[in-house]
Amino acid sequence: MRMLQVLAHRPLVLPLATAGALAMVAVSELAYRETVGSLAQLAPAVLSQTGGGQALQQSLLWGRIGVMVLSLISLVALFLVHRQGLALQQQQQQRQRRTQAENLTLEAEVAQRTAELVALAQHLQTAREDERARLARDLHDELGALLTSAKLDAARIRTRLAGTAPDALERLAHLVAALDSVIALQRSISENLHPSSLRQLGLVPTLQNLADGFSQAAGIPVHCQLQPVQLQPQAQLMVYRLVQESITNISKYAQARQVWLDLHQAGGQVQLQVRDDGVGFDPAILRHTACGLLGMRYRVQAEQGSLRLASAPGQGTCITVHLPAAPLAA
Repeated sequence: MRMLQVLAHRPLVLPLATAGALAMVAVSELAYRETVGSLAQLAPAVLSQTGGGQALQQSLLWGRIGVMVLSLISLVALFLVHRQGLALQQQQQQRQRRTQAENLTLEAEVAQRTAELVALAQHLQTAREDERARLARDLHDELGALLTSAKLDAARIRTRLAGTAPDALERLAHLVAALDSVIALQRSISENLHPSSLRQLGLVPTLQNLADGFSQAAGIPVHCQLQPVQLQPQAQLMVYRLVQESITNISKYAQARQVWLDLHQAGGQVQLQVRDDGVGFDPAILRHTACGLLGMRYRVQAEQGSLRLASAPGQGTCITVHLPAAPLAA
């Protein structure tokens, strides 16, 4: 195998070996002729003897033939080895070509599967948001109307019973307070399902309200630097969900003391950054288990954007998203 590798990488070995073998045969032939000539000059009596002269000439002849045969066998063996080396080299090249073709096919399949997964994730997310919007409308319209009607009826009954039944008035006041709490809860659930303020007020006030609500509930100050940006409605909803999930993760795992939220536009790119000073983590460990981060990445890719996660133990976490800005309306 070592010889095959040498012959495969050094194709001049065979011609040089052939030239060496021919030179050896030529030198042997020349030595044979000089030996016979020298014996003819120095010992003509020995060569003239029938037995001794013929035996000596026959020995020299056999030696001459042996050198030629050995040289020929060596050349044939070297040629066969060289041919086998060429065949192995061709097989390796064919195997490499097949491997490259298979790799290209696999890469194309992986790219296709990735595109399908991104499209599927986008479809599922769109269906999920549509279902959330429908539920939010039902809660806001149907349940909100029923609760408001019940509150108005309770207010009318309390007006009619004024000064007649103190116990009933107390219970009605408690009922009205309970209805107010249910209405507030209904509005909170409806807003979490689908933020109506995103359509009515815009992205910046909605993110500000989300940050203020998180700061009041978790007791963590949120430093906001929010500038108006140009994004499609679907991309705005994606940004809202990403910030919502980020601050949820911060409240659960980060143990942060402060949070920074930044949104601005530079040219044709919109940048969103959510940063905290919490305990952080090793992204390499959670790469295959953090489904939330993976879902964020797919949602950003579905909007033709990119997501970068930077974190380390004890150094907090920073999520940076770049999105293409929407063209200005004429």
